[in-house]
Amino acid sequence: MTNILQPTLSNIAIILFMYLCMSSLVSNRKSINKYLFSMSVLIVTSACVIFLFYLPIRYEGYLFDLRLVPLVVFSLLLGWKHAIPALVIAVSWRLGMGGAGALPGVLFGMTFPVLLALLFHKKDRAMPSPISLALLMTASWLLSDLPILFLVPNGLEVFREIYLVRFFGLQLSAFILYFFISQLDREVVLKRKLKFYAERDPLTGLYNMRYFENRIKKMSSTRTAYIVMIDIDHFKKINDTFGHLNGDSVLKNVAATLSNLIPTHCSVLGRYGGEEFILYLEVDSKERLMNLVSGILSGIERTPFYAEDKKLNITVSIGVAELKDATKLYQAIEKADNSLYASKQNGRNQISYAM
Repeated sequence: MTNILQPTLSNIAIILFMYLCMSSLVSNRKSINKYLFSMSVLIVTSACVIFLFYLPIRYEGYLFDLRLVPLVVFSLLLGWKHAIPALVIAVSWRLGMGGAGALPGVLFGMTFPVLLALLFHKKDRAMPSPISLALLMTASWLLSDLPILFLVPNGLEVFREIYLVRFFGLQLSAFILYFFISQLDREVVLKRKLKFYAERDPLTGLYNMRYFENRIKKMSSTRTAYIVMIDIDHFKKINDTFGHLNGDSVLKNVAATLSNLIPTHCSVLGRYGGEEFILYLEVDSKERLMNLVSGILSGIERTPFYAEDKKLNITVSIGVAELKDATKLYQAIEKADNSLYASKQNGRNQISYAM
């Protein structure tokens, strides 16, 4: 039994090393080209399976390994686009190694379990429940090992000797891999949330001023840039009449409407504070600028907003100033804010330009 346990542990070590490689790829995914990422996943998965061929679990001249685990788990998680190429590479390598058990090994120990796992793959790459994984690994183990009864001399005796180690070795390594992948998923989700809240205003989901400023300083364009300040008219009255929760709801809806009114390819929208928003715009001409800003003004006025099922007529006041140098962002903001103040003083629901 010791001769079986030691190589089984070696197989598990190879699978864990594969996980470490995968976690490194996932952690750096944004800095890696998507085709290079897919190719790297393919290489890591295929290499793991191939390494397992050379660390067999030996019993009375018969060779086994835990190739099922990486093939089944990553087929389940990544789908056919990753699983089938990895399977083809591994199958080709195993057939190239030759041997009497090559063909049954690639059919029952690789191909059929992978096809079974693909039947349970979900498009959102959601992790299966532990029970589902246990059942799938059990079915894969049966597909892989039951043929021993019919294809191997003294098959029943061989099966009786190894089935416990094989079964628990497959289940243990699959659940170890499952645990680490689950932890990696949680880490990725947490990092995304932390990044979102580091960049975004928690109420409206728009960029906060720190990120807005950093983003503007990194932008470069041959077109003219402008800062547009947008303030909701009579917002205090909404808060006083309907309460701050309804006021927050109006803020969120105005932010969503603004996001739909501006072109995404040449703009950056953020929340400046309170009921005031800030917009960076790049345009080819002043005419284009005026059309976009006028569209914001009229778009907000035409959009129905509600508080406690009561329709509100929301309008905004707007101030615009040219941004000639990204390093002088706050000077441009001050000019746009002064223009916004002029719009307020002149009756609201209008645009003022600092020329």
